[in-house]
Amino acid sequence: MEYAESALIFQNFDRLAQAKLLTIFALHAVALGLLFLLARAQPGSNLARFRLISGNSLIWPFFALVLAGLIAGANIAIGRSSGAHAVVIFNACILSLYVIEYAILLSRGFLKRLMGDELPPEMLLFVCFVLMVNAGYFALMFLKDIILTTEIGI
Repeated sequence: MEYAESALIFQNFDRLAQAKLLTIFALHAVALGLLFLLARAQPGSNLARFRLISGNSLIWPFFALVLAGLIAGANIAIGRSSGAHAVVIFNACILSLYVIEYAILLSRGFLKRLMGDELPPEMLLFVCFVLMVNAGYFALMFLKDIILTTEIGI
């Protein structure tokens, strides 16, 4: 598929479309699971306000899988109606939400304990945001290559 064209994807559900969708689902499921796990470890995080995530039950992994499934379903709907580039843009929007929340979690948790009081909180948040933007960029480029590929294999 050329970069200039945006062919519709997920029209016929062949092995290539199944592999693309499984990869999208796995990436979002892992990102959401890790995000919820980090939020459970830090009571002051934004996501820890939700009882479904921060409660004592083991329902949060299923919640992460359900959200990843909804994202995969939205990818199918967008791919069938708008094309591959719209799917890439949709996934970029979802990844940007992950980047923001991961940066907040890192600035309040791991890097705060690592740096101590050497950096002001604003600088620590900026450093975490830059780190997570780089991680989000590489995840998006990985997803873009998978979504725009035309064959399975190397």
